[in-house]
Amino acid sequence: MKKWKVPVYAHTLELPFLTGKESYPEPDPTVEGGLLAKISPIYPNGPIDLQENIHSLPSDGTVPSMPGWRWIHTPGHTPGHVSFFRDHDRALIAGDAFITVKQDSLYKVLTQEREINGPPRYFTTDWEASRESVMKLEALKPEHAITGHGPSISGEELRNGLRKLVDHFDEIAIPDYGKYV
Repeated sequence: MKKWKVPVYAHTLELPFLTGKESYPEPDPTVEGGLLAKISPIYPNGPIDLQENIHSLPSDGTVPSMPGWRWIHTPGHTPGHVSFFRDHDRALIAGDAFITVKQDSLYKVLTQEREINGPPRYFTTDWEASRESVMKLEALKPEHAITGHGPSISGEELRNGLRKLVDHFDEIAIPDYGKYV
């Protein structure tokens, strides 16, 4: 960012975390999950200060310097989480709205075993918003997706996986216990 003087765009609800004003909520090591959840308190969650380069995403849904792409507000993992979609080829950058490697399992993280899951449990604070975000993304019928965790996914595997996640969100995504449940 500093070297190339590139602007950074974010949803207005994400700006407090990116301008040094607020820290993200503490991760939840008590959440149902494996070793990665238990060690989540060591993951950084403090604010960063990008004030010189940070800008709000345009309210019309366009993405500066990315013609053909639009941003979609997909909160749940964070209040200002966004995903990006390109209609002409149905390409989706989902971020952590959903992921393709279950972050609860160290084994699955190491092997990169692909399966569509909800967002990382130890850093997700609003499960109802997360459910609605996944429903919104599934309704787009994406053909290709990349996520914040895991390999890319396409075609029938993507569509069927998202449909299964929407239909069984409570069982697949929402932990049985934890401070944000």
